[in-house]
Amino acid sequence: MDVRSQGPGPEPDLRAVSRCVTLAGESIIFLLMQDPLPPPLDVNAPLIKLIGTARRQIRQAFWAKFAAHGLTPQQGWILRVLYAQGPMSLHCLSQWVFMDDPTACRIVKTLQDKSLVDSIPDPAHGRRNIVSVSRTGAQVAPALDALAEELGRDLEAGLSGPEKLHLRTALLKVIANLASLP
Repeated sequence: MDVRSQGPGPEPDLRAVSRCVTLAGESIIFLLMQDPLPPPLDVNAPLIKLIGTARRQIRQAFWAKFAAHGLTPQQGWILRVLYAQGPMSLHCLSQWVFMDDPTACRIVKTLQDKSLVDSIPDPAHGRRNIVSVSRTGAQVAPALDALAEELGRDLEAGLSGPEKLHLRTALLKVIANLASLP
């Protein structure tokens, strides 16, 4: 039996795998259909698709590297910022990592539970806490920095200096466009 369409037009790409099973003395052939693959990305793909794909692949690469330390990419990023910049308020930290305050607060709480950061009341401000890297966090942060630098080199491999500058300039415009949205 032919499983292809009988109508006019191009034949669909039906990457099929058949499996023969004998049931009650009868041979039955099952066709296991595989969905057609999407077209590959190219320079004509929508920017949002290219940026989203790059973001997901970067995030997956960080997940793979930071998982050895029991951290998510966001937790690692916050720990690295605190290690590099020093103690700061939660609000200031959220601005450094481009997150809203509640998200940063949840991540800091998780890092506190892992004994990687400390949070103490700000003596100069009654309702604010100061977040800093703990001793344990200070031992982990350099390894995270090395992993992030390695991933950065991998990400930029094959790009010339002018291409990197052009990409940075274009991404900053995209970020500014999104920041201006209501």
